[in-house]
Amino acid sequence: MVKPAMQDAGAMPTPPDSRRRWLEGVGSLLLALGTAPALVGCAASGLVVERDYALISPPQATQAPGRIEVLEFFWFGCPHCADMHPRMRAWASQLPADVAFSTWPAVFRDSWVAGARLHHTLVAMGEFDRRAGAVFDAVQLDEADLTQEAVLARWVEAQGLDRERFFRVYHSEPVKAQAAVAMQRSKDYQLRGVPAFVVDGRYLTSNSFTGSAPETLAVVDKLIEKVRAERTAKR
Repeated sequence: MVKPAMQDAGAMPTPPDSRRRWLEGVGSLLLALGTAPALVGCAASGLVVERDYALISPPQATQAPGRIEVLEFFWFGCPHCADMHPRMRAWASQLPADVAFSTWPAVFRDSWVAGARLHHTLVAMGEFDRRAGAVFDAVQLDEADLTQEAVLARWVEAQGLDRERFFRVYHSEPVKAQAAVAMQRSKDYQLRGVPAFVVDGRYLTSNSFTGSAPETLAVVDKLIEKVRAERTAKR
């Protein structure tokens, strides 16, 4: 079983040029295949608690009434999250209408707060979907320390974003508050590593359980089915 990604993130990275070509290839292939990653492994076998997923106790309230809420937690500094990102995009693009999906930055320590603020700044500017991949490339491939504002400013300008507007949002009280919420959520959802997925505020799975990104998405699909069946049984 893969250890929690807080430890995995410290592993020796693939050389930047090779990793860039690999990520670009994976992204193109997965976007073309749609949900193919989620179909790998975890065939007809049933899910087992503490092997495939964990129970969140107490369960957390969801923000999607009438739908099945799925949250992804990630960290820009985690290579496994960078690997998951194109797979997640392909998977999320094919989700059924009864599933509400969103991403959240995990915050396990103070040094991760800047990444959470970056995430929420891009979300507030309507730029997250377009720029998240570029953030992963900057951090994982170019080894840019975007927690340093001078480095972050250069990245913002290279992306063609309005620097003044970006930092006005980045330093705003709402973004700071959202980063604090991200830290609290990381505790409330009892995250064991990233990338991690929470289904219906009750079920947690991650690469730490499954061993790979495709297996994690396959388990998420099965947890969605589990919640759907549980709700049908209650009617």
